[in-house]
Amino acid sequence: MKQLLAASLLLLSAQAFAQPAAGPFARMVVIQPKPGQSAAFEQGYQRHLAWHKGVSDGWTWHGWSFVLGDRLGMFMDGTFGHAAANFDAAVQPAGDAADNAANVVPYADFLSHGVFRRLDTASVGQPLPDASPWLAMATYTVAPGEETAFERQLVAGATAPANSGRAAPRFTWYRLQIGGAGGQYVLMRAVPSFGAAVDLPEVLPPGARALVRGVRMELLRYRADMSYFPKG
Repeated sequence: MKQLLAASLLLLSAQAFAQPAAGPFARMVVIQPKPGQSAAFEQGYQRHLAWHKGVSDGWTWHGWSFVLGDRLGMFMDGTFGHAAANFDAAVQPAGDAADNAANVVPYADFLSHGVFRRLDTASVGQPLPDASPWLAMATYTVAPGEETAFERQLVAGATAPANSGRAAPRFTWYRLQIGGAGGQYVLMRAVPSFGAAVDLPEVLPPGARALVRGVRMELLRYRADMSYFPKG
């Protein structure tokens, strides 16, 4: 009987932290601490991550602080590598909203929340994110109707042979699917240091560059203390 009970508990534990189905989609959220409330926001957000742990959330959540760019001082979290159907099975949506209202909303404002699709044929290396200390992020905007041509150029650039002695860059492209203005593409590049972020090689092909209508270049610092990993 004791062995049966132990086996049942192990099975329930594994099911509680079951990994979501893999896929190309990500949710990214940008949060702005209220003036003078940065410390209170971080403490509240960490309490919210404890809520995710307490309800056995099976999703991984990564967190970053913006350190360069016009969103300096803001925070971004994201969950990556999902199938679309996963978003219909988020852990306790009502409880999540209530805990956010209690622990995060008093100290910060949610500025954006978008669902993005990873463009695998335009990317090089393993899909981001990882736990690298820094994340160089560029957001490109193209005009309506130019998305297909832009993506075609990205794929051509990713498959072109390297023509320099430098190590091949690793980068991941995401396209905004829903949650903001159309024609947005996010280039993510994990980097080991601040200096490495300053000296990254260009990966945007010339043909794609000609279609760009706007670009935002930013650097983010990875926050292990503001991230959540389910225990397997």
